[in-house]
Amino acid sequence: MRIKLSVLLIVIAVLLFPVQASAGVVTTKEPTNGSTVYIAGNPDMYPLEYYDRDSDSYRGILPEVFKKLSEQSKIDFSYISSGDKNEQERLAKNKQVEIVSAHFANDAGKLIDETFVLSFVHDGSEKKVYVGFTDIAPDELRSTVKAALSSANTSEMLRSAVETSYDNRSSDFPYYLFFIIGGLAAVVAVLIVVIIRIRLKRKKADRDRLEDTLTGIGNKLYFEYWFPRQISPDTYVLYYLAYITIDATKLSDFTGTSVSDEVQVFAAETISSSAGDRDFCARLSDGAFVLAFQAPSKESAAQFVETLINKLNSIDNENMDKYNIHFHAGIYHIENPNISCEKAVLRASSGNSCAEKNSVPYSFSDEALLKREEYEHNLRRKLSDAINNDEFKLYVQYIFDTDTDCACGAEVLSRWHNPENGIILPGDYIELLESANMIDSLDYKVIENSCALLEEWSKGVKSNLWISCNLTRTTLSQDDFTQRFGEILNKYKFDREKFVIEITEDMLASDNEKAVKNIVACKETGVRIALDDFGNGYSSVRDLCDYPIDIIKVDRGIVEKSLTQRGDSLLRGIVKLAHYLNTLVLCEGVENEEELAEAKSSGCNFVQGFVFSKVYPANEPSVDKLIRFAPHSTTKSPRPAVKPPEPRKPASIAARKPSAPAARKPSAPAARKPSAPAA
Repeated sequence: MRIKLSVLLIVIAVLLFPVQASAGVVTTKEPTNGSTVYIAGNPDMYPLEYYDRDSDSYRGILPEVFKKLSEQSKIDFSYISSGDKNEQERLAKNKQVEIVSAHFANDAGKLIDETFVLSFVHDGSEKKVYVGFTDIAPDELRSTVKAALSSANTSEMLRSAVETSYDNRSSDFPYYLFFIIGGLAAVVAVLIVVIIRIRLKRKKADRDRLEDTLTGIGNKLYFEYWFPRQISPDTYVLYYLAYITIDATKLSDFTGTSVSDEVQVFAAETISSSAGDRDFCARLSDGAFVLAFQAPSKESAAQFVETLINKLNSIDNENMDKYNIHFHAGIYHIENPNISCEKAVLRASSGNSCAEKNSVPYSFSDEALLKREEYEHNLRRKLSDAINNDEFKLYVQYIFDTDTDCACGAEVLSRWHNPENGIILPGDYIELLESANMIDSLDYKVIENSCALLEEWSKGVKSNLWISCNLTRTTLSQDDFTQRFGEILNKYKFDREKFVIEITEDMLASDNEKAVKNIVACKETGVRIALDDFGNGYSSVRDLCDYPIDIIKVDRGIVEKSLTQRGDSLLRGIVKLAHYLNTLVLCEGVENEEELAEAKSSGCNFVQGFVFSKVYPANEPSVDKLIRFAPHSTTKSPRPAVKPPEPRKPASIAARKPSAPAARKPSAPAARKPSAPAA
């Protein structure tokens, strides 16, 4: 009886004085942040540990042990509450807790370290109770808790409490003490509830910050929390990051916000369900997800991501296919245990950008891609200084008259003379300038340098040459373009017909009203207008009627196809149509004698390509010896229509010989013959 009373007094004392305002043990619904150690409790191990529904918290001997340990070690402990259901195995498997409290052997799944607490006989069988640890529990924490559990005071209290709980022999036990204990416990429970509510209210903001409100999975902060805890020096080599995106803005614009949200919720569920026990995922931003997953090899990682992307793109939503909106992924293999979460995600996103650009489901962010990203990043930082320092130099590719094989004009191009990287081609910097909203600065520089070049050429052997200048839609669409263009022209003296503005077909197809008005205004200053890349996908015959086009530049793809029977007919038809509309024709990309013969046979007026001229610096004197310049009349009318060729038998390109130019008819009637830009 004395033993029982002493145990009861111990329990009463524990219940009366369990926590203070700064108590280190609470019960919460889920992990919140990194400032506490999480415990998976056993809701049905009375009196060692049990779930008290009234106070919504864990009670018993072990919670009190953790409270005492908290006061001594200054470690905060938090039980994760799942109500009356025992969730110890699930919480341990998902690495959501460091400690798995009171449990019988093998009841909580695989743990890395289990500490025997006590054993007792109940219903004729021996029961052994353990406290275990998951692999995310630091060694120092395990040592501290094990020492507290194995202390003499704790062991005696646990043993006595359990034996008393299961001893049914006493008949003279003062049961009225239960009412006293119950009353005191009720008071203590109220205090505990108040304290817990205060602490939970203080941590509510942190808990909300870790969860994505739309999808219910983790958010960016959640991913950053688990990244260093899961990807350790022992496991990093197994981990890959998949950065998965969909153009949520485009999807929302075309289908509405609700549809975009539904697609992203579906994506979150699909990605989360595909994750393994040691994987973790999050929604980083609108339309962007990241999944850290383990794979034994690059091939396995690729297969896993490909399957996942196929699942995501299989969603039953007709608008995604209609508007060409799909999921893409970038994959990055963690190759450094010390890499930061931010850097790893950034590298995975580089692969994602590559996948989107190439319209493929996924792309690895390998060393070559990362070097390319770094190279472009360095160039991007130098763009502004490059323009101010006049590092973009003018280059030209000469254009030739098909009657004389003499240079009659030139297309101006640019090359970046970078002090560190040497000469950089446009393919490496045009998109960078556009993304930085600096492409107009380069366009105006090219216009200025072209005008200066024309003025210089007007005084020498190249006085008959004209220059074509390709301008971007961004520049041509500016409100003040006409004014700025006119100011530049007025600074230089040359025949305005010798300046040709090249526009692209997509500029007209986009129905850009401002750009079209500016083109018409430029035409009124006396310059010429050329339609570049004709036949490259946006062509409309109506454009030749609706806009003031002086020259069409036939795309290289059509020139290549002209070596076939149908391609030859197509090229001849384009030339004939243009000439009937009083428009001159230039064939681009003519690279060999066979293509040159086809171009001449079609009746086109000019050719441009490597067959006559490479790309040269604009003011390189030595180049003049390579090019044939011959003064002749600069006025050139469209060629008269030529007689359609006789049907030919198909033959391989290699077996064909250049055909002679077709015989031309006498001059065809024309209401007006436009003069060509100065040759």
